[in-house]
Order: sequence, then structure tokens, then C-alpha cells
Amino acid sequence: MAVPTAARRTDVSAEEIGFLTAGPGRAAETALARLIDGGVVRVSRDGLVSAVHQNGHGATTDVETHIHNQVRSKSVRIGQVVQRAANSVKMDALQRDLRSRRLTRSPRPRLGAWWVFLVIGLFLALAAITEPWLLIGTAGFLGTAWYSFGAKPLTRAGRAALAGVTASDRVLAVALEGFRGRVGNQAVGDLFGLSQAVVKMIPRKKKARRMARGGGASGSAAACGSCGSGCGSSSCSSSSSSCGSSSGSSCSSGGSSCGGGGGGD
Repeated sequence: MAVPTAARRTDVSAEEIGFLTAGPGRAAETALARLIDGGVVRVSRDGLVSAVHQNGHGATTDVETHIHNQVRSKSVRIGQVVQRAANSVKMDALQRDLRSRRLTRSPRPRLGAWWVFLVIGLFLALAAITEPWLLIGTAGFLGTAWYSFGAKPLTRAGRAALAGVTASDRVLAVALEGFRGRVGNQAVGDLFGLSQAVVKMIPRKKKARRMARGGGASGSAAACGSCGSGCGSSSCSSSSSSCGSSSGSSCSSGGSSCGGGGGGD
């Protein structure tokens, strides 16, 4: 029997960490992982997700409730569960909430000629020393250079929220790496007793766009906006049914990358 993840107070939930790391698909995977971890739903050997409790008790977020409602009356394939949650209105609400908290923003692509505007702006800035009227053009070109340089989905606050986050429990392992990912030498799916055949039912992102992140949990994170809770520090159960290992080792992976391998994104 799996030991539920111990909750701890944090600025962002595991579900939100999943979204910040790799977008709606990863957040949906994380919500499903939390429900499995809490014994609210189960996944069969055939990859069918079904509710353990019909009354919905145990779901702690709107996305989790959406997932539970999908499987409350009938079993649903794990890939469909993740996809539907990733594209749900509940996920849209989560995205709006993260933007309102200034953790994410609308991304802008970087234009190849952004540096041309910068060079012209700097030239006009120098010329404005003797010709002050050129300051208007300076501001315009420098502003255009800034805008055309582009913007990543994560803001500085978003990167700070992920700083220091590691796969210290199996739900966070999904948030950071996805069910398809790995923590150390162990597949994340194994932490939940899911076979690779089941894990591969979760759709993989067609193209993993990368964005640089600074801070504690190093590496790159796939861009937010792709398809696809408390965070504890306890180790996973050592039973083979929950972790696929009898070593009793922790799921923690110090310095684990926050954007690797996740499926369903």
C-alpha cells in the first residue's frame, strides 16, 4: 500500500509547480498523481482510471475535482483523463490565477532582427548628447528592441517560485518530470506502480520548446501553454506496489532538472 505524500506549506502547490514547469499537460498529470497518492482514484493494469470514493472527498483543487468527476461513474483511459483536464475550463482558471499572481505571462517570440533596433537606439542615444531631440527616436528604437527581444512564459517571480524545488516526493516528481520522466535511475511511473505501457498512454508533447530558468531546480523547462496539493518532503513507500523498489530509498533527487522528460505535455 502506498504511503500518501505528507503535505507542507508552500507558496505554490504541486499542481502549480507542474504548470510552471511544463504547462497545462504537466499540471493535469500532477493533479492525477495527487489523487492516486491520496487514494482517491486508482489506475488499472490496462491504464483505466477509476474512482475509489464516489463522493469526491479527497479532491483538493478544481482540476482534481474535474478529474474525479470524469472517472466517478465509469473508468477512463489515463491519456484521455490527462488531455481532458489539460484542456478544461478549470485549467484555464488555474492559468489565469497564475497570471494574476504574476508568475506567468503571455509569451512573445524573439525577432531575429531585435539587435538592429538596439544598435540604432544606442547610436541615437549617443547622438542625443548633442541633439536632445533625438531622445524621442532613442526611446522608440530601444522600446522596440526590448519588445522584439521576446518574453518567456515564466516571469522572474515564476522562476523564483521554482527555485529550490526538487522531487522530494512522488507527486513533486511528476510535477517536475512527468509520469514519463525519471528521478535518478528510477522511472517516475514506477513510483506509482504504473507500467511503461500505461505511462506511454499519456500523450507526449509534439515539440518540446525550451526556456531557460535560473534558481535552485536547475535545467530547462518546456514552455507553458502546451497541452498536456501540498508538497511534502516524505519519502515514497518502499513497497513494490507503490515505488517499484524494495530499497526504501527516498524519491528525492537533489538538483533534479525541472523540465525533463514529462509526458502528457
